[in-house]
Amino acid sequence: MSNVAPAQQPVATAAASQVQPRFRSWPITEVQALEADLKKMGLKVPASEIDGTGGANAGSCLSDGLVSVGPAGRGGTGSFVSADGLILTNHHVALDAVRQASTTDSDYLKDGFVASSQQAEIAGPDYEVWITRSCKDVSEKLAAARSEKDPLKRANLVRDRRQEIAKEAEQESAGTAPAGALRCEVQEMWPDRTYVLFTYERLRDVRIVYVPPNALGNFGGDTDNFEWPRHTADFTLLRAYVGPDGSAAEPAPENVPYKPSKFLRVAADGASPGDFVFLLGFPGSTMRYAPASRLRYSDDVAVPGLIRDFGAKLALIAEHATERAVTLKLKSAQKGLANEYKRSVGKQVMMRKLGLIAERAAEEEKLCTHAPSAKAPLQRLAEIYDELRKNSVRSDALDALQGIYAGSTLMAVGHTLHEARVETKKPDSERESSYRERNIPFLVKRLSKRLTDLHAPHEAALILRAASIAADAKIDADLQAVEDAAAKLKEGSPTPIATLKADELKAMLSGEAPCLDDSFVHLAAKVYPAYVADRDLTKALMSERDKLLAELLEIQKAKAPEGETFYPDANGCLRLSAGHVEGYVAADAVMHQPVTTLAGLLDKHMERAISSVMSDEHEFVCPERLKQMCESSAVVRSTPVCICYSTDTVGGNSGSPVLNAQGQVVAINFDRQRLGLMNEFKWSIDYSRSIGTDTRYILWLVGEYDGAAWLVKEMTQ
Repeated sequence: MSNVAPAQQPVATAAASQVQPRFRSWPITEVQALEADLKKMGLKVPASEIDGTGGANAGSCLSDGLVSVGPAGRGGTGSFVSADGLILTNHHVALDAVRQASTTDSDYLKDGFVASSQQAEIAGPDYEVWITRSCKDVSEKLAAARSEKDPLKRANLVRDRRQEIAKEAEQESAGTAPAGALRCEVQEMWPDRTYVLFTYERLRDVRIVYVPPNALGNFGGDTDNFEWPRHTADFTLLRAYVGPDGSAAEPAPENVPYKPSKFLRVAADGASPGDFVFLLGFPGSTMRYAPASRLRYSDDVAVPGLIRDFGAKLALIAEHATERAVTLKLKSAQKGLANEYKRSVGKQVMMRKLGLIAERAAEEEKLCTHAPSAKAPLQRLAEIYDELRKNSVRSDALDALQGIYAGSTLMAVGHTLHEARVETKKPDSERESSYRERNIPFLVKRLSKRLTDLHAPHEAALILRAASIAADAKIDADLQAVEDAAAKLKEGSPTPIATLKADELKAMLSGEAPCLDDSFVHLAAKVYPAYVADRDLTKALMSERDKLLAELLEIQKAKAPEGETFYPDANGCLRLSAGHVEGYVAADAVMHQPVTTLAGLLDKHMERAISSVMSDEHEFVCPERLKQMCESSAVVRSTPVCICYSTDTVGGNSGSPVLNAQGQVVAINFDRQRLGLMNEFKWSIDYSRSIGTDTRYILWLVGEYDGAAWLVKEMTQ
């Protein structure tokens, strides 16, 4: 099934079990325990030089060169690749910063951007980079909260305790770090069992250094998304800045480049088929231990619902984004929705193609044969998902009235303002997490950005769609008022909520100013009792579910084959994955090789130019200058562009550095191929392949194509 020689094939973890390992991705803290297995796969770097979250080497390990990057520090992964705070991340991870910095006159998203010097770098609005500084197990501190019998009370107590622990940790660091320099979060690792306190350093001055033109950074567009072969320059260079004294600071002209304690070296020679590679990053979420009932719910309800919702919203964007200024406003939403739409379709296809539900059901049947005590939790889990299924139409309608998933901005702000009015009457320690004092600044930024990006005709269409969904679900609400507001939006008369500024939002969300008198706030107040009932029902069911999953997992561990090791699911925290540069059997008689070149990019461009097969004429555009360089030089045409490899990645691994055996960057991860879209549920040596842009293409584009030799020197010296 692979073109990698037998001696280079990945080995199973632990005792080389005959059963394919459930994970090829592990928490960063497991690296020491995995060292022997990773060395068998080809790792040359000592494990002690990889994990910098604790121990004597903290600050000088590879993980110390990793950052989480995006609005409020969340979005994707990035890597420091120079001593002056230069960050390599994805084009699509940095897209929103580039979009916000662009205008119709200076369209960096369309044309790209090359800073001639550090002084010419552009501020990336709202972007932060977070560096993982430490991990500490705090499970014992949640023991009392977890002992509560009532599921809803337990969920709220656990929520409160997690927030308290994080707040206390930030307060303890107040004397050693400037205000806002650190962020602490408590993450659940094993459901209802283990919790870890993560401490992040926040860098809040992030600037744009290099962006390829969209034709290259998004070459292939939605057509090539989640496909192989790929020819996409999905990378961007950013730079982190700090105050003159070296401490984290708000953006300011006098700030200086950040000096990371560790940066990764970019390998000029990339990677070859058969090479061992590993990557570090912040993958979102996996469900490797999910019961068959959860997979059925996903296949029958959750995923089809997302496909319908995302498809309808994409159609509305296409209808309204007819001018470049509007396209810039809606581009981030469009890109995110298109990605999730295709991912959801592909995930459902692969779940069915591989028979994941039947496979998981067979595992459970076998488990119950050896451990009859597993039957009760499995049965109750099935009942929980049946309850969620019965309530799904109403839940989806209430979600629509909250404007989630790139829905109505005004409904989202109206809901949040009303809920803040309710929550700020409570002690801070009892509020829903978003409304705690320590979290209000992040909430303000999110809502302010949404209001800035609002396009009135598109917003009116979203409002009417959400109102229609609510009416069909028979939600008791005064929808006429917001429908009237939508009509006024079309006529150019904004509702008061649309004009709110950040300081006004902050005052209302903090309870320092009265809530706005607006039809969208009134709508939120009307449906709030139904929303709370739905929220608390779901919260209680999820709390009970997690307790049952923990119970079931203990049974699975007790009956597991000798040598099988259990690892927690991914949850947005720093993890390591490993594999090899290798192709795969894509279909009957179709073998895909693991490296593409500029010659393939040129072929796709030429096919688009002469064929109507390609659906979007803008997706496979090769800039004329690049075309001429390829046509005049066989060496240029042979430049490697992308590679694929058998690591275990999911959403959040976008921007992860792909490292060779020596720990040097050989590519930047940006995608999975379609057959690996079931990675949330299962990793497969046969089908799971991730895709990255080769460093040889990155260095060639930056240095040869765009003439920024100073940046190439900075990344490779």
